[in-house]
Amino acid sequence: MIILFSILAVIFTLAGSGAVLKFGGFSRTFLGRALAYAAGVLVSAALLDILPAGAGLNPSAVAYGALAALLALFTLETFAAHSACNEFMEDCHVHHMGAAAFAAMGLHSLLDGFNIAVGFAPGAVAGVNVALGVILHKFADGVTLVSLLLHAGKTRSQAFKFSLALAAATPIGAFIAAPLIQNIPPGAEAFLLGLSGGSFLYIAMADILPRLHKTYDRLTPAIFPLGFATVMLIRHFGD
Repeated sequence: MIILFSILAVIFTLAGSGAVLKFGGFSRTFLGRALAYAAGVLVSAALLDILPAGAGLNPSAVAYGALAALLALFTLETFAAHSACNEFMEDCHVHHMGAAAFAAMGLHSLLDGFNIAVGFAPGAVAGVNVALGVILHKFADGVTLVSLLLHAGKTRSQAFKFSLALAAATPIGAFIAAPLIQNIPPGAEAFLLGLSGGSFLYIAMADILPRLHKTYDRLTPAIFPLGFATVMLIRHFGD
């Protein structure tokens, strides 16, 4: 299951990248609505599945894990170009993307794979919800990355190669994390779950939702809770 969802995350990233290269991107309205749904899934998966599972093992450890994730992602996004300039939501141009930006993006993709692997620790239902959250926002990541690369002066071929390299980091992260969560102490597992849940909350509430507030779309407030409903339905039918 971990391998399957990791591969799906790569496919969705490349689908977003390929769409920009072939069609020139998507309307902001469409992507805004897709991200609103993804944010709903991310928040509800964190609060209903990941963090409660960690709290059941060790409340202090899961809290420290969540704090560590918030600090790590805030630091990473200081260097990642797409955190400061989200091409599909804002009018901005990137003229240079250095090694630090690419390294930060690569670490972010590794963390996505880590989240998929750790998400399955509490069980299959939680794992599916976590993987769904990762996969949904990876499509938008692909759109953003290639848009930024093209504006930074990269050729279409170079943009796709960079996108492929960053997409591949997600299954690598999952493969690294999968064996680590086998037979580990409850406190360590709780810390890892805190890392995963904290990263989901950060991506949704610090990265996605503030950008959606910069646009006006009457349907976004209705689409956001649909992500909640999806996670709740998966939990209901999975139990």
